[in-house]
Amino acid sequence: MQDVMSIFLVDGVLFKVHRYFLQRESDVFRSMFSCPPTEEGPEGESDDKPIFLPEVTRLEFESLLNFFYNSLYGKPLDSLDEWISLLSISSRYSMDGIRERAIEEIEKSIPPMLPVSQIVLAKKHHVKTWLAPAYEALCTRKESLTVAEAEQLGLVTSILLAGAREKLFDKELCPKCRSRPTRCSKAELVREVFSL
Repeated sequence: MQDVMSIFLVDGVLFKVHRYFLQRESDVFRSMFSCPPTEEGPEGESDDKPIFLPEVTRLEFESLLNFFYNSLYGKPLDSLDEWISLLSISSRYSMDGIRERAIEEIEKSIPPMLPVSQIVLAKKHHVKTWLAPAYEALCTRKESLTVAEAEQLGLVTSILLAGAREKLFDKELCPKCRSRPTRCSKAELVREVFSL
């Protein structure tokens, strides 16, 4: 049985793709391909009438295709940006298995990732496990948030971080407190402040 190909328009670029991978991995694509054609005919069968994927970037779609076609031959993606793009498109199109793989690969790179970037990414893609370590890193570093970081994090998160930092430093400066807060108490404070 020959696999049906579909033509997609992504970020101004046409891609011709096997439906098999998309249908296998995503209920969204399965539903899309099972819809009856419009009066003008089915989408995705010609360059003149491609399937348009709004809000998908070229890098996201290329990362998805590289993942599909190169997985059999080793590590399908090379860069953190590609894995983040794969996380984005797999989250948007309910590709749970691919999403989990992207999360695993990104987690291998997290130490070099800045805590602010980690928080923004975690919130955008609903990866709750990345939040606590990033919040703790920001709460315990010497430098306060920069204006640019606060803009990325948003008002509420920035205020919560400032409050958590004050609580931690109050404990350190308190003459009655003989020891610095332990890592455990720092983690507990972060979980309490951010309701994690």
